[in-house]
Amino acid sequence: MALVQVSARLNPAKLKQAKRALRTKTTSETLQRALDLVTEKASHDWVVQRYSGVGKPDAFQED
Repeated sequence: MALVQVSARLNPAKLKQAKRALRTKTTSETLQRALDLVTEKASHDWVVQRYSGVGKPDAFQED
């Protein structure tokens, strides 16, 4: 996969905190991992929202 070069202004304290939390060394690695986590969470949230009624006590109640 081809990577895109970008320029961004980042808060140094937040970047340092993110690197520590994600256990990454470089800014690029940190941003890649953060993007991976965001897209994974979005997919997970979609599944939860899509199937949120399944398994509830009244999920199969007839109208």
